[in-house]
Amino acid sequence: MKLVVVGINHRDTPLEIREKGAFIKRTVREGILKLKGTAGIEEVIILSTCNRSEIYAATREPERAEMILKGFYLEEKSPELADYLFCEKGRNAILHLYRVVTGLDSMILGEDQILGQVKDALELSQEVHGSGKYLTKAFREAITFAKRVKTVYKISETPLSLSSTAVKHVKRSYADYADKKILIIGSGKMGLLALRYMAAEGFEHVFMTNRTYHPGDEYRDIYDGVNTVPYDARYDLIRDMDVIISATASPHVVLRRRDMYDREKPLMVIDLALPRDIEEAIGEMDQVTLLTIDNFKDIIDEKMHYREKVARQIAMEIEEEIDGLMVWITKSKVDNMVGKLNQLSNQRAQEAIEILNGRFHFEGKDAEFLEKIIHSKFREMVMPSIRQLKTLDSEEDILRFEKTVAFLLTGAEGEN
Repeated sequence: MKLVVVGINHRDTPLEIREKGAFIKRTVREGILKLKGTAGIEEVIILSTCNRSEIYAATREPERAEMILKGFYLEEKSPELADYLFCEKGRNAILHLYRVVTGLDSMILGEDQILGQVKDALELSQEVHGSGKYLTKAFREAITFAKRVKTVYKISETPLSLSSTAVKHVKRSYADYADKKILIIGSGKMGLLALRYMAAEGFEHVFMTNRTYHPGDEYRDIYDGVNTVPYDARYDLIRDMDVIISATASPHVVLRRRDMYDREKPLMVIDLALPRDIEEAIGEMDQVTLLTIDNFKDIIDEKMHYREKVARQIAMEIEEEIDGLMVWITKSKVDNMVGKLNQLSNQRAQEAIEILNGRFHFEGKDAEFLEKIIHSKFREMVMPSIRQLKTLDSEEDILRFEKTVAFLLTGAEGEN
């Protein structure tokens, strides 16, 4: 079994293309179910965030899987993704996964939110039976490793995410930031993180709204002074706001230019969503500055030098960690072959017992003896092969034996 990943990310894909490849929760489920039913794809996990859209697959045919996953993006999402799709296979796919989970492949180096997003992607795939033995093992190992290095290198002591970076940007932009009126649209993870950072940084006039009504008490546990407002009243409220941070999971824009009032004072609008929440035309209004997630690529953080040093150390540890996972993947191929040989042995033994019983009608101890001796003899037939398989440690040898066993099993099935 090989791991394959196909997708797009922030490194070389512009925002307007990335949002064409984005998934929401419903389309993640649909995508997994569709791909899982495709010949050549054994397991599937879809990871979709504001900075990336990636499909991970476990497969026995990596070249075929690459074509299937790329075709899925082009047919189900957009043909415009063609020039931006990347693919990694085998060890490189696992290396990519580890870099993603640890935040080494993030727009903001070492950001925190990706770890939770990867865990959610695994859990959602498991819910719809998309992830099996191989992807579950790879993702769990990567998640465990990421938790460990974050603890060892104390990255969690300097929390980083798009939400925290956005809040810091607002703080740096206004000398009197505490007096500014801030509206957060969206109460998902990014919205609640933004609220948490607002509370920590001392913002005094924070408003919260969401398409789905939530009691104010839910937000006040994070920020005691937060003001909750009805979603339908957002445009009237915006007239008095200084900053908007929008981070919903909506597949459509939540603010349109035609519904905005002309501005009498400056307004900073920060769109952290993908697909984007804010219509681009709003950024063309007088007195309005519109920032998207790509505007934060070049923001210099005071901890960047430390994180770059840590990233180099983590990258070296990833290489060592993957060695162990690759050994497990290699050995699991042997386990699969052993299981199939045992299954064939038991099946053939049972068939022989049924034929003999049909002719001679064994009963009692004779029937028990017959069943025991037949199973034993059929087991003896496959044991030399099983012992030989368990001595293999070269992936090349294992692959050769895997093809041989597959050929033999196909011939055995053809006799039925």
